[in-house]
Amino acid sequence: MAEKAYPIKIGLEVHGYLNTNEKLFCMCKTRPNLEEKEDKPNSRVCPICTGYPGSKPMAPNMEAMRKLIQISLVLGCKINHKDLIWQRKHYNWADNPKGYQTTISGAHAALPTTKGKFRGIGITECHLEEDPAQWNPETGKINYNRSGLPLIEIVTDPDFKSSEEVIGWLKALVLSLSYIKAIRKNAGIKVDVNVSTYGDRVEMKNLNSLEKIRKAIEYEIVRQIENHKEGIVQKQETLAFDEKLGKTIKMRDKETASDYRFIPDPDLPLIRIDKKLVGKIQKNLPEMPEKKLQKLLKKYSVDKKDAGILTKNLELVEFFEELADGGIDMKKNLSWITIELLRVLNYNSKTLEDEDVDIKPAHLAELINLVNSGKITVLKGKQIMNDFVPKSFAISNHKLEIQSIDKAAIENLCKQVISENQKVVDDFKGGKDASLNYLIGQVMRLSERRADFKVAGECLRKLIK
Repeated sequence: MAEKAYPIKIGLEVHGYLNTNEKLFCMCKTRPNLEEKEDKPNSRVCPICTGYPGSKPMAPNMEAMRKLIQISLVLGCKINHKDLIWQRKHYNWADNPKGYQTTISGAHAALPTTKGKFRGIGITECHLEEDPAQWNPETGKINYNRSGLPLIEIVTDPDFKSSEEVIGWLKALVLSLSYIKAIRKNAGIKVDVNVSTYGDRVEMKNLNSLEKIRKAIEYEIVRQIENHKEGIVQKQETLAFDEKLGKTIKMRDKETASDYRFIPDPDLPLIRIDKKLVGKIQKNLPEMPEKKLQKLLKKYSVDKKDAGILTKNLELVEFFEELADGGIDMKKNLSWITIELLRVLNYNSKTLEDEDVDIKPAHLAELINLVNSGKITVLKGKQIMNDFVPKSFAISNHKLEIQSIDKAAIENLCKQVISENQKVVDDFKGGKDASLNYLIGQVMRLSERRADFKVAGECLRKLIK
């Protein structure tokens, strides 16, 4: 008998910090300056974002509005070009200095963007809101640096049926948003997950990792089904997921729109999203990961594994495309990106999108051509590439010892290495094949990596035997 299918419905509310320089309603910075060693508590605040009595918000951050439009277009949402109202969403928590949160959402609100679809999942709406402060319940102290940061909230339809679907979709979402630099790097996302099987839905708040989301969903589905079998009626409620206990815990009954007492904010003007601005933003959107992936597979004949590595980062895949379109055979030379370039970047804890990194495809193309023509060895090329971070350079403009040495010179170096390392030579004769690698390394050191390591190996074998 087939296993019974349960009526599982899962919806998400995804919150992400927008990648802006200033907060939503004031000019306070969203992150510390590069020269600051630490983000000191309450170092980026003003009367507006700390909720001082009598303070009034500035006009909303246009950079945040543009990010909202970009995200909505990526998600296939319909843009609302009518007047939009900022509303006050009231609730009393220690981290909420004004006693309300300013948002473009809520009861009777005209939502800025609605009715989208992304990776087969319906998007109910996207809107902007401000983040509250950060309260430490153990110390009772509040850090207002986070208060007023612009947040995007993406609300999905209840189209998911399993935790696997949710995790795969969220990974695709984060990757796509990284292509438009919409979400602050390393800030992560927070997700509220709504789950229903039989009865009303429950909301699990503030899940901040994919593993926690997966565990919470799987636990809650099992809990609700077991409760239904026992005749327990599920009511709307808000839950927290305790990762140590591996279970959900009730926080409170689920609030409704009336509980938040939404009212229009009298200190903020109506806003309208301009159609021309939307058209301009849409025109400048980059190709999304799935389109890049198909192009790599079909146009450039990259295998699926390497294509997956390249599409994880927009700068990386565009770097590849510029090399390939510039005449470099990337099927033959792909490792210079997927292995060597990533090696150098990772060693220096950098990425191509970092402001202080400037590596030009033309410079790597020159290096690849020098290696392929035999003018420099692969090892010498790797050594030169180590110096490409943070800024690459034209090799022809630098006085580098890049000329490869001939076989006669390599043979002389091999003889020198053999005479200086007799014990290692004896070990190799005795069957320790790894000893040859040491001898080759010594030849490469003496030649300053200008010797071809394959030729050096062949020469050593010939001389030793």
